[in-house]
Amino acid sequence: MPHDIRKWAAVLRGLTIAVMVLLPLAVVFALISTPLTPANVPQAINRPDVADAATRGQLLTVTALNLIRPLILIWTLNEMRKLFDEYRVGRVLTDACARIIQRVGYGFLALALIPLVLQPVQSVLMTWANPAGQRAISLSVNSDMLFFALSGGLIIVIGRAMRDAAEAAAENRSFV
Repeated sequence: MPHDIRKWAAVLRGLTIAVMVLLPLAVVFALISTPLTPANVPQAINRPDVADAATRGQLLTVTALNLIRPLILIWTLNEMRKLFDEYRVGRVLTDACARIIQRVGYGFLALALIPLVLQPVQSVLMTWANPAGQRAISLSVNSDMLFFALSGGLIIVIGRAMRDAAEAAAENRSFV
């Protein structure tokens, strides 16, 4: 395997680890530095009409639900770190790498789909204390979600193709 692939894999592995350390620190800092009040929640969930009478339980639930995306992102980054580790030591065309690539794709796909579940749940929770007729359920799709979904699907397909290629390479090695 070319040396530059190993070099880039080592650099990307280091950057991925740095992000995996900084992301939880940023989340913890945001949780500690931002008071949990109805006035502060709208920015976190992209909802302008949060009820002033929202209970502490509702606020905590919405905040906990907001932690799902960073958790998925950290899992996906860890899978990327594993892939860069494989490449760094010279293992490229292997079934293990192909499976890791597929898991990265599943992570991207999950990052795209999770807002479709979270937005309606959070909007109902945060407007539940509003008077009847002012409660809301919302759902939106944006270009980031579409990009992550398409990227995730592409990476999953590439991972599947890599599995086929890894099987063929292993078969060829057995003949040599």
